[in-house]
Amino acid sequence: MNRGNKLLDYVKLLDSSLQVGGFSHSFGLNSKIERGMIRTSQDLETFMRLELYPSLIRIEGLAIKGTYTFAAKQDYRRIALIDKMLHVQHSPAEQRNSPRATGKRLIKLSKALHPWMDFSPLEKAADQYGTAISLPVVHAWINYQLGVPLLNAVSGYLHAAKNVCFLHARQLLSMEPNELEQLRKTLGDHLDQEWNKMDLSDASVFHRSRFTIHPLIPNFPFHEGGTKASRVPSKLTSY
Repeated sequence: MNRGNKLLDYVKLLDSSLQVGGFSHSFGLNSKIERGMIRTSQDLETFMRLELYPSLIRIEGLAIKGTYTFAAKQDYRRIALIDKMLHVQHSPAEQRNSPRATGKRLIKLSKALHPWMDFSPLEKAADQYGTAISLPVVHAWINYQLGVPLLNAVSGYLHAAKNVCFLHARQLLSMEPNELEQLRKTLGDHLDQEWNKMDLSDASVFHRSRFTIHPLIPNFPFHEGGTKASRVPSKLTSY
């Protein structure tokens, strides 16, 4: 099977219309709809622009970049640290746990679909450093092994996340299909614009100050030399 067919099969796993799809959680959208916090297209647009996109771009998008960087160096401890960062950055608990549950599901599905793909370094690092492997890290790992360029991997993740939110909005909100589709297109363009503004040498979300307090991630085995020896430097491109 060539790489194109392998990638096509992986894309099917990300299909938000499938109950087994990798992106089957709503990034907190469902709970906000259920609590009456999102009722209109304007509410949905505000949530996407001001809550979802900043997290997707500056945290999860850069986590994918970091995973690519450290996978190339076979530095699995750093990947585990990125996964820890993803866990502590998400709040409330629903948004912390959902990416981990879907990450595990995606690994299971990908093993069945791509038996040749080696997940053992990632899983060993997760066991050793007490991480559960979040969805962005799994997504990056699969795309890296498939030889997908970094920017394509990030774009695929961002737009899959956007699309699953619109799938849930279509099911739960009373909105005209044309109105929802126009908003989806507008916000898709906005997502691309915001990602393109990113300076990929700027990984401030991984700044060392995030990891200087040991209790923040108590199970991570920092080096005896202190947190400086373990934390991710502020510029991923410097590696």
